[in-house]
Amino acid sequence: MKTATIIGGGVSGCTWAHILGSKGWQVTLVERAPSLAGGLKTFHYGGHPYTFGPRHLFSGHEHVFNFLNERTPLRLLNHYLLTYVERDGQFYSYPLHTDDIQKMPDRDKIESELAERPDPATAHNFEEYWVYSVGQTLYDKFVKNYSKKMWQIESNTVLEDFKFDGKGVSLNTGTHEVRPDFYIAYPYDMAGWEGYIGVCAETPGVTVLLNCEVEAYDVDRPAVKIGGEWRQSDILVSSISPDSIFDYEFGALEYIGRDFMKLVLPVEQVIPDPTFFLHYANDEVFTRVVEYKKLTGYQSPTTLLGIEIPSTSNKLYPYPIKEQQDLASRYLDGLPEHVFSVGRMGNYRYYDIGMIVDEALTRTTGL
Repeated sequence: MKTATIIGGGVSGCTWAHILGSKGWQVTLVERAPSLAGGLKTFHYGGHPYTFGPRHLFSGHEHVFNFLNERTPLRLLNHYLLTYVERDGQFYSYPLHTDDIQKMPDRDKIESELAERPDPATAHNFEEYWVYSVGQTLYDKFVKNYSKKMWQIESNTVLEDFKFDGKGVSLNTGTHEVRPDFYIAYPYDMAGWEGYIGVCAETPGVTVLLNCEVEAYDVDRPAVKIGGEWRQSDILVSSISPDSIFDYEFGALEYIGRDFMKLVLPVEQVIPDPTFFLHYANDEVFTRVVEYKKLTGYQSPTTLLGIEIPSTSNKLYPYPIKEQQDLASRYLDGLPEHVFSVGRMGNYRYYDIGMIVDEALTRTTGL
């Protein structure tokens, strides 16, 4: 029987465990926390279910939607987003929409910049890409400050990998809905994704080890040291940061995180339909406000807002900076073929749920 050791019990590790277990593998899933789910874990505040940041499915792949929907029924969402532009005193659609330009006090200047913009394909960094796509004025209003505070950087020119925006368009001329061609969904279950995580953990052949710290790695065998003993398997699947596997031999990879504020208000709804999220692109310390009952479907006379503040207190987002991505590649290039580094942290890329599941389905083919 083939054996696999999987490090990390978030959505990536659990999905790999489920797929391999379903193929007849003997799988050991190792998680350092007292429970599985990672960033998909559902918490409650004032009765309201929420996750640490919104964790909806956002995928253009039908097979990904079907895979998840078969294991935890999903509710399709019409996903709308607004950005508050303080200098105009207004909320506008995001992705940027041509309809909103007519409402802007500086619309003549914006239209002139749009008519004269260079080809975005010639851009060398994030700032150039957006200025070339929408002009300086719209970039300044919507993107400049938001991105700088999101990544806690002095200039957006340091962002050289600028094709990570899943919205897919810089200036929208059709519907105001975010990616109507995508499957955007959230579980019906008030426990959110934990039902899916449970299905993965209960897959025949999968053994879960919680509160379990890996003390050392030997990628050549491959094997991990747990409780002073080496455990060898046919393959090693790691969903943790690749620098830790090599004991930070070339230096530590950098991440940006989030501090999270919860606010319950004595009204049934705050953000008007059909909007789900609010972005703030000014000098506020926070980037995004989410009304969670719009994702979860929870019914209550009160509502819960989640307010996200960029922080270095945790590791959630890999930096889309060439220097850091080159460092990640240096670690990943040192992995033998029987070691898989997967998911957002394992790839050191801004993967979401849909991308993580698609990767697991793709890379387990033939195993």
